[in-house]
Amino acid sequence: MKFVKIAFIRHSVTEWNEAGRIQGHFDSPLSAYGRELAAAWRKTLEPETFDAVLTSDLGRTIATANIITEGLKLPLISLPGLREQDWGEWSGLTTKELHEKFPGKIEEEVAKGWGFTPNNGENRLECAERGIAALEQGINEIASRIDKEELKILAVSHEGTMKTIIYKLLDHDFMPGEGKKVKKRRLHWLNWNGRLTVERLNEKL
Repeated sequence: MKFVKIAFIRHSVTEWNEAGRIQGHFDSPLSAYGRELAAAWRKTLEPETFDAVLTSDLGRTIATANIITEGLKLPLISLPGLREQDWGEWSGLTTKELHEKFPGKIEEEVAKGWGFTPNNGENRLECAERGIAALEQGINEIASRIDKEELKILAVSHEGTMKTIIYKLLDHDFMPGEGKKVKKRRLHWLNWNGRLTVERLNEKL
């Protein structure tokens, strides 16, 4: 059985991030600051040490990965299963607009923990399950392509998807009052040797 180490990060800052808009399955390009930030992550990530890259199929993850691995010819696989949680009718809204359009709804959903479901979107458990399946699919594909017993992969996904995957692997809950395990713009390490496990979280990028 091959051993795979996965550096798991969120995409860099987009124009909609800066505007405070929910993206979900919608897409927004990286901002000028986001492109600069992704380039700065090269020093910590050392992309020349990676064997391959996994991303979602949304442009903001692919753009982030391309900036980090610029000049390197690493295999890159884009997987729809690594997309952000589907925020349904809430996609494209700011928090202020969300509260105005659906008063009280976000508080109602937050109280459901794993059952948190934006209107006509998907819940956190569904996001976690398809995200883990996509990661394992990508890892297996890379492992079958590259003739090495130990592999190192960069995986670029989305904040909500990362949280659901990591919380699911740790059997951690989303209920209000539970401690937060995943900090913003940090590097998280997963391992795979037939199944995914969490090695360590929240290293500075």
